[in-house]
Amino acid sequence: MSLKSEIPFVAWAARQGWRRTLDLRAWAALGLALVITGSAALFIAHLETRAVEDNERSLGGLATILADQADRSLQAIELVQDAVLAEFRTAGIATPEHYAEAASRPSMHTALQTWIAALPQANAITLVDRTGQLLNFSRYWPIPTINIADRDYFKALSTEPDLQRYVGQPVPNRGDGAWTIYIARKVAAPDGTFLGLILGAVELGYFEGLYNQIAPADDAVVSLFRNDGMLLVRHPRREGAIGRIFPRAGASLITEKPTLGGVLRTVSPIDGQDRLIAAHALKNYPLVLSVSRTAAASLATARQQATIVGAAAILLDLGLLGLVLLGRRQARAQERLALSEAARAAAEARERGERALRIQDARFGIALDNMVQGLCLFDRDGTLIVMNARYAQMYAVPDSLRRPGTALPALLDHLGDRERGLGAAAAAALVAACERTAAQGHPVALTCDFADGRAVDVVHAPIPGGGWLCTHEDVTERRRSEARVAHMARHDALTGLPNRLVLKERMDAALAGCDARAPATVLCLDLDGFKVVNDTYGHPAGDALLCAVAARFAATVAADDLVARLGGDEFAIVLGAAALPTDAARLARCLVAALELPVTVNGHSLAIGTSIGIASADDASGTAATLLRQADIALYQAKAAGRGTWRFFDPAMDVEIQRRRQLGTDLGRALAEGRFALHYQPIVGAHSQALHGFEALPRWHHPEHGDVGPAEFIPLAEEVGLTKPLGAWILAAACRAAAAWPDSVRVAVNLSPQYFAGDGLEADVRAALAESGLSPDRLELEITEAVLLQDNAANLSLLRALRAAGVRIAMDEFGTGYSSLGTLHRFPFDRLKIDPGFVRGLARDGGSVAILRAMVWLGKALKIDVLAEGVETPEQARILREEGCHELQGTLFGRPAPAADLAAILARTADSLRTPEAGQARDGVAA
Repeated sequence: MSLKSEIPFVAWAARQGWRRTLDLRAWAALGLALVITGSAALFIAHLETRAVEDNERSLGGLATILADQADRSLQAIELVQDAVLAEFRTAGIATPEHYAEAASRPSMHTALQTWIAALPQANAITLVDRTGQLLNFSRYWPIPTINIADRDYFKALSTEPDLQRYVGQPVPNRGDGAWTIYIARKVAAPDGTFLGLILGAVELGYFEGLYNQIAPADDAVVSLFRNDGMLLVRHPRREGAIGRIFPRAGASLITEKPTLGGVLRTVSPIDGQDRLIAAHALKNYPLVLSVSRTAAASLATARQQATIVGAAAILLDLGLLGLVLLGRRQARAQERLALSEAARAAAEARERGERALRIQDARFGIALDNMVQGLCLFDRDGTLIVMNARYAQMYAVPDSLRRPGTALPALLDHLGDRERGLGAAAAAALVAACERTAAQGHPVALTCDFADGRAVDVVHAPIPGGGWLCTHEDVTERRRSEARVAHMARHDALTGLPNRLVLKERMDAALAGCDARAPATVLCLDLDGFKVVNDTYGHPAGDALLCAVAARFAATVAADDLVARLGGDEFAIVLGAAALPTDAARLARCLVAALELPVTVNGHSLAIGTSIGIASADDASGTAATLLRQADIALYQAKAAGRGTWRFFDPAMDVEIQRRRQLGTDLGRALAEGRFALHYQPIVGAHSQALHGFEALPRWHHPEHGDVGPAEFIPLAEEVGLTKPLGAWILAAACRAAAAWPDSVRVAVNLSPQYFAGDGLEADVRAALAESGLSPDRLELEITEAVLLQDNAANLSLLRALRAAGVRIAMDEFGTGYSSLGTLHRFPFDRLKIDPGFVRGLARDGGSVAILRAMVWLGKALKIDVLAEGVETPEQARILREEGCHELQGTLFGRPAPAADLAAILARTADSLRTPEAGQARDGVAA
């Protein structure tokens, strides 16, 4: 049908439609008026229902909140009662007499006052004996003579053995007459004997004041009932109602149901008004809280709205009538416009359709050309329908072959051209897939690896009616990403070495094929001095050092050996096939030698070493975990032997490890049972050799292993986390012993660096001094440089605080650390202790004397006393004295001894501890 024939038809249909529409409008107006009237009536009813529901919801929420608040207020009082009961249980109270004596103490009165001060809702806490007589009262002291045996809560708790708590009825307080309820808790002996009560008094005025502040409206009533219907609190108060039982009150009716609370509408038996009442039971007490409003006040707003809605409905009905009359006048004008409107609408619809088709076609072209995949669509005759830009880009298809209608053979010839760089095999696979789909209509999916390195996923899918769709997606980067992820899952991210997963697989394979001629061998390596590098130069330098070490290890091992990083500074090496113990020892020697040369990192020349543990297995029944653990045990022994060496695993090592583990367990028990003792070694003046002090040295006698030296149990204490309690005990014991010595004799205590890692050292020092009464300047704390390497700022602050308190600070093992000069610059030590290693070689090594002279000169320049430790011969003492040392310590002047054996030495405080050698002067320069 043409456009000219369409327009008259549309105009006729429009005229007929307007006539029908006019009649329909009249009936619709009548129906709408009825609907408006009915809807207004329903809406008015809904307004009243919703007003009731809103008020119920509001009152119910407020009742729940206030019930929870009351519950927590009463629980706070019970917390005080629990605290009092806990004190009685701790004191072991079991008899009425014992209870009466403990409850009537002034200290208990003070405690009650302290507890009650934080509880505004509590009037008082009272302790009552088994006869009802007051024993203690938080409000008064001395305690008034009052007996409450007539109260309901006393009668209930004293006669019912299973009843532990009771909420009493409101009564006037016998002290000030205020209405009060009591929360009573029973005090019983361990055998159940009734001893008395702990009363928590709650003035009802507290709740009335609280409810006065939060009442939602002037007509609102907030009440607190007991479960039996007794009214305890009411705001606003109604005279004569408090203490009465109202079984038909709304709260009582609601709590008869199994739920904790609810809402109902009823006439209140208290004031006779129709009310909406919400009630909620307290979770932990036999009490019910209710909130109510009068029905008139609750529905006032809804009734005002109902009046407005009714008036609006009448106005709408009148308006509809006017609209119907106006519509009749407009009908003819609308008929005249119908023809022109119909023609215009038809033209606009046709234009919109054409525009939508053009937009859809443009969008499809954009989407097609911006796909990640290359796409071609062929019809059933193998003729190209569409090819997107991505496909043409992937295979360099010229514009002449992209046009619709291009035959499939022409495109296949282009793909098979050698100049495309696809490779003969990939090109042949593409051609075969196209031919198979074109000929048979079967779906085809394959991945082609091209000669130029690309990998492409190809999918050919037949379409209904004949023809097929093919998509080509370049997955080269995805393959590379998957390969990188797979590599990361099996290799260390920092060094690139294989990780534990690869190590376990290699060890499992080695164990599966091992025998006596070709054992499975693993080496565990740990870097010596790595922590010092990390602490001194930072973690970036440590990471760079790990990478350099990994490279040296990888360059040292054989091609079939596996080097893996376990984590931190730990590495492992699995030897290749047919490796013997001699091969493992030779490799260990080469690995140690590989790290003898310093490693340069960020301009720093770093000295590093390694210790190695070696374990072998010639039985396929072993596990990788067992073999690795054995190598780790051997590594531990290598580090204990002086580092920079290696050890083969021996079963005896496992026994030693178990012994150390048992010693670590026994260490805590020995500390708790007081099995440690302190021995004291004298410190004397270098020239006078008079006694200046003692160094406290801990000793442990194990019941099975005998004497265990500090060199063994101090590291054990650090491993099992007992450094702080052991250090605190040594401090306290040393200060107690020194307090009995002459004032001129000091005591020196060596502190573990780990003691500084946590809080409490300063408090332990102050506690030891306060308990013993020792003057702070008689206590000297010896530390090593490791303390200042751990956390420089925090530990320096702690040392300054101790020195400000009067305690002396000495640097132990001076000359053996990394940065002694820098340490002396940062903190003004009171004393430098020269390490015994420098003292032993004095008589036979001129270099030791030169080093000693430099250290003594440094002490004098900084005005720090110098003490030489480990003096064993008169010749050593003479050299140290001549070089200017201030004090000496060693077996030459006395071996460490218990405090009980020091009397003879202390008696000669002012004398030399050694008799001068024959022919020497007696001017105080005895050797």
